[in-house]
Amino acid sequence: MASRRKKAIAIAGIVGAVVLSMVGTIWYFSTPRYSDTLPPGQEPSLLLPIFNFSANDYIGGFGQITPEFWHGGFDFGVNDTTKIVSPCNAYVSYIQKNWYNDKGGHWQSNVNLRLNAEWEIWMPFESWTTDQEMGRIQAGAIFVEVGQYVGANETLGFLLCHGSSAHLHFGVVHNGAEVCPYQCLTDPAKIIFADRFAKVGTTAHWEN
Repeated sequence: MASRRKKAIAIAGIVGAVVLSMVGTIWYFSTPRYSDTLPPGQEPSLLLPIFNFSANDYIGGFGQITPEFWHGGFDFGVNDTTKIVSPCNAYVSYIQKNWYNDKGGHWQSNVNLRLNAEWEIWMPFESWTTDQEMGRIQAGAIFVEVGQYVGANETLGFLLCHGSSAHLHFGVVHNGAEVCPYQCLTDPAKIIFADRFAKVGTTAHWEN
């Protein structure tokens, strides 16, 4: 009797190991794998996500904007259709098209770029439309797909202007925490950004 029990336990153990192995294999091959575009341990050097600032009418800063409002990136406001570019070499790791933002009360499309296991860039296209169909039009103006490699300054799509607060949110995330994008900009990009912020910035400083 004891021998049968031991044999049953051994068989159950083998079956369990096989099942776990199969689950692990399925998970591994179903999860997208991307090469790093940034060496581990290195900080990114980012270009600005807008190449032409002719339609840029405001920039919202990063940080604790008010006691009640934390802002995890820069907002580049636009008053006309604007081309949005990749700020660096990266892989498109996530796209969420025509998502309803309950907090803002508008439809938007979200694009995430992956540099490596530590660094990501979040770029919601917020055309500020309250109409779902217009949100679909904005979604259709995004040209990249998940898994696609994009080079620095390569076009991701166009941000449309469907409302007075239309903007691109530009967020930089390090190990899951939002950091001020300014610290990751190239020196030329910092100069351009500081000049634009002095003209159209909506807060006392870009990092609050």
